[in-house]
Amino acid sequence: MSAIAARARGLLCDVLAHDMLAEIERARDARQLVATLAHAGIVLADPSAIDRVTQDRVARDHAIVARWTDALAPLALDDDRRSVRAIARGMAAGVPAARRLAGAVATPSLPAARLAELAAAAHVGELAAALARARHPFASVVAGVRAPLDLLELELALARRFAELARTRDHALRTYLAQALDAENAGAALALAARGAELDAHHAFVRGGALVAEATFLVAAAGPIDRAREVLADVLAGTPLAAALLAPSVSALEDAALAWQLATQARLRRLAPLGLAPAIYTLLRRRDEVRRLRRAAWRIALEAT
Repeated sequence: MSAIAARARGLLCDVLAHDMLAEIERARDARQLVATLAHAGIVLADPSAIDRVTQDRVARDHAIVARWTDALAPLALDDDRRSVRAIARGMAAGVPAARRLAGAVATPSLPAARLAELAAAAHVGELAAALARARHPFASVVAGVRAPLDLLELELALARRFAELARTRDHALRTYLAQALDAENAGAALALAARGAELDAHHAFVRGGALVAEATFLVAAAGPIDRAREVLADVLAGTPLAAALLAPSVSALEDAALAWQLATQARLRRLAPLGLAPAIYTLLRRRDEVRRLRRAAWRIALEAT
């Protein structure tokens, strides 16, 4: 593991520093954003190309890490889950195929060309077929989702399959997985509380988290929404997820989960510097970079319309 930790620290040097990301986020218009990105070493003619650039950066990281070890495969699988979810959300919203890739990142199992194929799917059956052609383990669960597409049903199925496949003996990676599943269960409980008893809450709960127990999940999922937030905030107290439960932004829980995971892995890489924590931290820093770069570009694009 010591070689992996050393290489991860080297790879971290390529991730944009927090002060540079803050400068990028302060850009007032497209011209300033392009200039600031160029100062950071990211050269592009138009901010609309940021999705392609960030996809390339993530894909390069995953390819490098995959050459070191297969122990970090669960992180690539989690990125695949997020990509399929983003594409499905775009499909449900009726946005063009190219825009469905806005929340996707390339990995060795779902490279850019394969993501484009997924994004071009006209319905959930075609999405499942494209995943099957890629021999991806998410193909079976997507195929099991009924038409018309129920996003919550699909996202729950993806989370369950991810939890089944993502196994590790490493403490840092187990912690990452537990936090990811706690965040998923919190989001699912809120969604179920908001929409009523249309889905079986017992079937919706995903095992593997550390803080959100099944009993807590079921109480929260039963609603009403204010009660759900109260119940979840109690068990998630002391984590960024607790405050995010009350935030109006739809991405608040995802942002909070990432902040929680980053802080945890930063601590673990100090306590166990020869384990997987340094590599996990590096990949999470890249994930944070991607989210912040994309949001800066999207904000300026929206303000220009």
